[in-house]
Amino acid sequence: MCLHQSVRAGVAALALSLGAFAPAMATDVFLVASYHETDVCGQPQYKAAMDALKQGGFANLTSKGYFLDTRVRSKEDVAKDIEQIKKDIRAAKPKFVFTIDDPAFAMLYEEVLKQPDTKLVFTGLNRSLDFYNQKAPFLSKRTPSANITGIFEYIFMREQFDMLETVLKRPVKKVAVLHSTDPVGIILKDQIMAELKGTKYEDSLVMFAAEDIPTMLKHAKTINDTTDIDAYIPVTMSTVDPSDNTRKTMEKVAPMLTKAIRKIDISLNSSFTEYGFFGGVSIDFYQMGFQSGFQAVKLLKGGAIKDAPVEDAKRSIIAINRKRMQELGIKLSPQAQGVVDKWIQ
Repeated sequence: MCLHQSVRAGVAALALSLGAFAPAMATDVFLVASYHETDVCGQPQYKAAMDALKQGGFANLTSKGYFLDTRVRSKEDVAKDIEQIKKDIRAAKPKFVFTIDDPAFAMLYEEVLKQPDTKLVFTGLNRSLDFYNQKAPFLSKRTPSANITGIFEYIFMREQFDMLETVLKRPVKKVAVLHSTDPVGIILKDQIMAELKGTKYEDSLVMFAAEDIPTMLKHAKTINDTTDIDAYIPVTMSTVDPSDNTRKTMEKVAPMLTKAIRKIDISLNSSFTEYGFFGGVSIDFYQMGFQSGFQAVKLLKGGAIKDAPVEDAKRSIIAINRKRMQELGIKLSPQAQGVVDKWIQ
């Protein structure tokens, strides 16, 4: 069954991670999510894109959903599913393909460029647009030159560091970036550096690459014991655990890190704050997905794609985990407490 079906779909959503394939048939919208159907990053974007179509007056479009679960599934299994999706796109000729987060976009955008009657609207891209555009051009600066547009995931790093200094009540010294070495971990690490380039915080970053759980825990001890490191950013998106030969995602990794590191954990989004990290300025995944759905609505109403430029995600929220704040002995001023949008626990 489809995770969410605000648009009344004539085709049930298809979860590829279960290996269930349906014959291609006339379908208006394909939604291809990079992760599992309940993923805390992808699910709100999926839901919001569908809500935007409904609110825009397109409640009768048929839709099909695909969930690639790339954080834990093998590259070979994902590649097989991508080939099936490409076949479905050629057969069904949907009006739109929505891709949610980088893996789905990276594996499908070149195929959609070959299908000029189908438009692709992405949400949640973190890798540089230039990287994709150099490989297969579809943009002139941020104006579409082909059938692709969407929403880039700005992650509000400068705002994060400004807030960190408010919490510390002094200038920041060093901030560690503890990242996994899977593609998304590397992409996010690079984006953190890119957003802080040219700011006063550029030289504050210290990088720690964790190719597996033992290395991650070794780095965690270093981060905890290094006095100049004020805080860290957990970017351990999918990390190999040799003890059981599985990949651990953030939900499993978070308790290990909060136990090992007694410093401020800066969350990239409020969902990670719910896992027990301190928090900070977070991307609003729902609003980002809604932006992408609204772009599709404008195009469905006859707008030209060249008039629908790629946009940055516009909305952030400040989310703080109250329990973690107390564990770390942090006291926010009344003014700082007044700007918190969401208290967790």
